[in-house]
Amino acid sequence: MHDDPINEEFADETETGGSEEFSQLLAESETSQPEPKPGDKVTGRVVQISPTEVFLDIGSRHELPMAAEELHNEEGELTVAEGDEVSAYVIKTKDGLALSHSVSPKDAGASAEVMQALQDALAAGAPVDGKVTSTNKGGFAVDLGGQRAFCPFSQMDLRRIEDPEPYVGSTQRFKILEISPDGRNIVLSRRALLQQDRDEAAAATRDSLGPGAIFEGRVTRLMPYGAFVDIGGVEGLVHISQISHQRISDPSEVLQEGQDVKVEVVEIQNQGEGRRERISLSMKTLADDPWPSEAGAIEVGSDVDGTVTRLVDFGAFVTVKDGIEGLVHISEISERRLLHPREVVNEGDVISVRVLEVDVNRRRISLSRRQASDYAGD
Repeated sequence: MHDDPINEEFADETETGGSEEFSQLLAESETSQPEPKPGDKVTGRVVQISPTEVFLDIGSRHELPMAAEELHNEEGELTVAEGDEVSAYVIKTKDGLALSHSVSPKDAGASAEVMQALQDALAAGAPVDGKVTSTNKGGFAVDLGGQRAFCPFSQMDLRRIEDPEPYVGSTQRFKILEISPDGRNIVLSRRALLQQDRDEAAAATRDSLGPGAIFEGRVTRLMPYGAFVDIGGVEGLVHISQISHQRISDPSEVLQEGQDVKVEVVEIQNQGEGRRERISLSMKTLADDPWPSEAGAIEVGSDVDGTVTRLVDFGAFVTVKDGIEGLVHISEISERRLLHPREVVNEGDVISVRVLEVDVNRRRISLSRRQASDYAGD
C-alpha cells in the first residue's frame, strides 16, 4: 500500500501548526492573566469544597483556597455551592496565597511582613481585621497583628457612639485610611466599610423600591411622631398613625430600637435626592384590621369592661378590645356635671361601660359610663 503524499503533507502541517498555535495560546494566557498579588480584590468561581476550605478559580493558573468558615451563615451552614461566584481579597499566609473577605495581618508573620500586608491593603483598599484594645480621648486603639493603629470615635460607626466600652475587646473589620511614612501612625475607619455595605444594599433596595413594595426592616430610631426603619441601606419613616390599628400615644409603647418589622412603602418623595428624599412606610397596612369583625360583634346595649387610654376635654377614650377604641362623651361619664373627665377617671383605669352605638364604617363606638348597670354614682 502506497503512502498518500498529500495526506503526509497535511499531517506534517497540522502537527507543526498545531504545536505552534498551542504554544502561542499558552504564552498569551500566561501574559493576559498575571499572577494575583496580596491585596488584590478578585472574583472567583467555586470549583471544589472540602470540610475546611473552598477552592476558587480566579482565572489564573492556580486555584486559591478560602477558609470555609468565612462562607458560613450565623447557623454555621455553608452558603455557596460549586459554580457560585465569590468576591474576596488575595492574602499571603505561611502556606502561600489564599483568599479572604479581609486581610489578616496577624497571619503575615514577622513585623516587616505585617507592615507589608498593611501597605498592600491600603493600596488595594482591602479591609483588615483588628482587635480593639482600649479607648482614649479621641478614639480606639486597635491591634493589627502587633502593629498599633488608631480609629477615631467618628469613624467607628455610622451613628454617634454614646458608650465606647462595648467595642473594647472585640475584633472588627476596618479600612486603612492612612499609614505614615515611618509606619508608626496608622489611621483606620470602620465607618467607611459600613457605609460601603449600606450603599451596596441601598442600590439593591432601590431596584425594587416603589409604592406597595414590602420589606423586612429594622427600627433604627424612635421619635414622638413615629419610627425610622432601615429597609436595606434606605431609611423610611413609619408615622405614629401607621404603626398600629390601635391608637398609641408614643411609638415606644409597641416598638423598640433594633426590632425587626415588616413594612409597606406608602409614598416616596424626591427619590434619590439625598436629604430631601422622603419615604413613608406603614406597618398598619400589613396588620389584620380588627374593626370589621371585632367591632361588628359588639352588641349595642351590652355592658363591657374597658381601659381608659386617653382623656380629652370632651370625654374619655376607652379600649374595649385589642385595637378597638370607643368614646365616652363627658356627659356620659357621670351624672353630675364635669369640667374635665379627670375629675372621676384616670388613664389606665378599668371601667364598665354600656355600648350606645357601633358604626363600623366610620370606625366609631359611643359608650356610656353612667348608664352601665354597675354604675354607683360619683
